[in-house]
Amino acid sequence: MKWLSALLAGLALLAVTDEGKAVQGRRPQSVVIGVVKDGPYDRYTDILEIFRKEVVDLLSGDFEADLPSAKRIEADWTLAGIEAAIDSLFADPEVDMVITLGPISSHLVSHRTDLPKPVVAPIVIDRAVQGLPHSEGGSGVHNLNYVALPDREDLPVFLEIVSFERVAILANASFVEALPQVVRRAVDLAAEIGLEAEVIPVSSPMDDALFQQLDRFEAVYVLPLTQVTEAEFQRLVQALIDRRLPSFSWMGQREVNEGILAGRTPIEFPERLARRAALNIQRILLGEEASTLPVAFSARDRLTINMATARAIGVYPRWKVVTEALLIEDQERPMARVLSLSGAVEEAVIANLDLAVQDRVVAAGAQDIKLATADLLPQIGLSVDGSVIDEDRAAASFGSNPERLFTGTAALTQVIYAEPVWANRSIQKSVQEARTYDRRSVEIDISFDAAVTYLNVLRGKTFERIQKENLQVTRTNLELAQVREWVGAASAGEVYRWEAQIAGNRQAVINASAQRNLAEIELNRLLNRPLEEYFDTREAQIEDPSLLSGRGRLYSYMDNQWSFRVFRQFMAQEALQHSPVLKVVESLTKAQARALSSTKRSFWQPTIVLEAGVTDIFSKSGAGSTPGFGVELPGGIEVPGIDDFVWSVGVNISYPLFVGGSRVAERNQASEDLARLNVERDALAQRVEQRVRSALHEMGASGANIDLSRDAAEASRNNFNLVSDSYARGAVSIIDLIDAQNAALISEEQAANAVYDFLIDLMKVERAVGRFSFFMTDQQREAFFQRADAFFQQAGGPPIER
Repeated sequence: MKWLSALLAGLALLAVTDEGKAVQGRRPQSVVIGVVKDGPYDRYTDILEIFRKEVVDLLSGDFEADLPSAKRIEADWTLAGIEAAIDSLFADPEVDMVITLGPISSHLVSHRTDLPKPVVAPIVIDRAVQGLPHSEGGSGVHNLNYVALPDREDLPVFLEIVSFERVAILANASFVEALPQVVRRAVDLAAEIGLEAEVIPVSSPMDDALFQQLDRFEAVYVLPLTQVTEAEFQRLVQALIDRRLPSFSWMGQREVNEGILAGRTPIEFPERLARRAALNIQRILLGEEASTLPVAFSARDRLTINMATARAIGVYPRWKVVTEALLIEDQERPMARVLSLSGAVEEAVIANLDLAVQDRVVAAGAQDIKLATADLLPQIGLSVDGSVIDEDRAAASFGSNPERLFTGTAALTQVIYAEPVWANRSIQKSVQEARTYDRRSVEIDISFDAAVTYLNVLRGKTFERIQKENLQVTRTNLELAQVREWVGAASAGEVYRWEAQIAGNRQAVINASAQRNLAEIELNRLLNRPLEEYFDTREAQIEDPSLLSGRGRLYSYMDNQWSFRVFRQFMAQEALQHSPVLKVVESLTKAQARALSSTKRSFWQPTIVLEAGVTDIFSKSGAGSTPGFGVELPGGIEVPGIDDFVWSVGVNISYPLFVGGSRVAERNQASEDLARLNVERDALAQRVEQRVRSALHEMGASGANIDLSRDAAEASRNNFNLVSDSYARGAVSIIDLIDAQNAALISEEQAANAVYDFLIDLMKVERAVGRFSFFMTDQQREAFFQRADAFFQQAGGPPIER
């Protein structure tokens, strides 16, 4: 046989030497591999190309392998036709090996006991039901290697998604005819879990009678329908959706993407199966007996659910299902908005309700200045007065108090000098300045909260993804344990242990999802959005240009012990200059100093007020309305007449001589309050500096942890891969694998945490300093680094290296 000749030639080939010194490599040997297909595939036409690529790529280092089109025989879906195709390749002297690329051809060739050439049959649906030979993990038949797909548990998983009792199983008509035992086994498995199943053969083209039959069922299980066209399959999918029938695909994610409700087979399944077949081919060509190669295969299933289909048919999977599943079309509508770290902070500053309250406080406080200023401006008042008195009294008043009188008065008051009034105006300006800085302090707190909450959303998403991936790893380990039990290398206890591990991993996924949801709700609150409004995120990067770390220059100040100490001094200086909490106390101190000076001046400064007024009598009537003026009194005295218009102007100067000692008490109280504010400012400055220095130490540690945690995560992953391979071979125990998996999980979480911890610590530094780089222009950021460079030059020491 050509394959054996090639192998012997390869072993006997000696390198050509140049005078016994230079050794040249051997030349790859040619290998021709024939392919049998059950029949023409109207769907999944890429399967053959996937197998061809895997085989050619894997063997390229040792052999010139080829699957020429002339050696690919496409049968007619009949048993006789497939048998004839297999015989023709066995009889072809140019063919070295055979691949049966179909469930029927794999079944037929695996039942032969005399195989003239090595055969790899990669699609065996149910080894036990099909009655295939098996010995010590291999086929036990010379030249035969098949790949036995694991037992399918699709229907129990299907029931976890939606409840039903009657299920239709759709299968190729040729498959139903050729492998009736496999079909019967599917019906029996359904009956074992309380389902009434019926197999419906599907031919091409589909007729309306097929769709009418579906009305008798509550759910549909779809086996690979390779004989129907893509258009017909889409018609089937739409018919299932229109009838609100839940569907489950044996082919899994590929068909879920096309509209089937759910499936467990991952989209990379054909590639993995082809790779397994290619590895077996390579081992055969390198001299191993095909009958001894293992036939068990782990599919690494992962549940996939099309949520758009689920919504269309009114199915909503439970949490225990969703936590493990890959969800397609998860959102009911496209995301209304996409948030970045800087975008979230900027939106919070614009929309946050707590900050809006502070805006109102500042706006209301501005009126206190106007109120204080109003006391220094002229005070003008108008008044009118109407009165009626008894006739006798009016008549006796000699016209000074008529019976009915209506008058109008205008009064003007202008403070010429009043120390308390002038002091109040200055004090209110300083208090308003404090309110503005207090509002700035709240803005910084809101910015910090928004940034940290956004990072916690990213952290929650990352942890949820890691937990889901860990759950999938556990699912793979369960499948390995099932394979090991199947070949007799492990007990059922290992399978149960992994099933318990899956339950715990599902809980971890649910908890991670809940934490992500909590962070998203909190972020929506900070942004004054509907609390459960959907939004998408952009991953935050340390190199983000909106961050101080984005320019790469920040790390140069933290490169060694000396530069880091100087940088902490510089940042403390920046904080003392920019911290709004210090500005608040400084403004209140200025107000209190003015209040103290006012109390001191009150001992010797008077209050001077200008007063003026006019009064006019609009009307008078009744008794006494005619003035009795101009009459002579006894002794020849004549009372002069008075007209109806009266005016006056005057200046009032007041100075309290003694007010019970209150001025002394007010002065002493103002002095003590000022002293308190000065001490409070010093204590606050100390706390601000402490926060900056502490935050910088935390940021330095978290920055150093990033590379270390990534290295640890990579080492843990490599260790887990080695232990996992050893477990698959039976070289280590289940406890070793669980420990390695947990170590890899913890390391992966720590690696993700390191980046978020660094960014949060950076936010702490900027909060302590009193300004965020999100709101700085490029020129302001550059000015910051220039100030830092100048500070380092003044401090002396080695130059900063970048």
